[in-house]
Amino acid sequence: MILCLVTTYLGAQDNTNSKIRFGVYANGGTSSLVQGMGMDMNMYRSGYGGMYGSNMPMYNYTGSVGGGVSLTVPLHQRWSFVGNVGYMNRGANYGTMNSSTYNSSYRFSYLDVWAMGQYNNLPKGPVKFTAVLGLIESTLLSATDKGSGTNQDMMDNVNRVDLGMVLGPGLEFGLKKKGAIQARLLYTFGFMNVFRGMYYDSGMHSNNAAFLLQVGYLFN
Repeated sequence: MILCLVTTYLGAQDNTNSKIRFGVYANGGTSSLVQGMGMDMNMYRSGYGGMYGSNMPMYNYTGSVGGGVSLTVPLHQRWSFVGNVGYMNRGANYGTMNSSTYNSSYRFSYLDVWAMGQYNNLPKGPVKFTAVLGLIESTLLSATDKGSGTNQDMMDNVNRVDLGMVLGPGLEFGLKKKGAIQARLLYTFGFMNVFRGMYYDSGMHSNNAAFLLQVGYLFN
């Protein structure tokens, strides 16, 4: 990350019209866990289907919030590097196959580092279209199982690091001599298994996924 920031900063100095901008942002939306069955993590191949049957965990979406600071480094008229560092809350409501209610939830808090490439169109007015694609590194801060009126710590059963991707379109609204307001619709997906061991999720492979609205302010 440091090497990337240094090289992009030096590259930006070649363009006298380039200006590095700092900003703040807030995320709000919904997140859940997405299950994928790999060859070694399929509960039915490992015999867990017969043991758990209809008690296989099923997930639904829950609220997700976060926020932090951003750095935008222009590389070209149409391209920029964007780095975000901040807090992100993820999780899922859950139940079982034999239940239609999702009255318990997993809540995960992460320190997120985002490294993104951003495309910028050449606007004819104060509104600019953008699109981002990048990678996320998430470091677990806390993990809680909230169910039946109790909160159970899950830190020993959740992987401490997740690597993922982020993508989505956005708009930037320029304010005369007062910076700019950004709005993005984002989708994030974690590549790593959220849980470790067999205690949670019956050995299934579960990934973080979220749909977010990001609103931020860029300083001139």
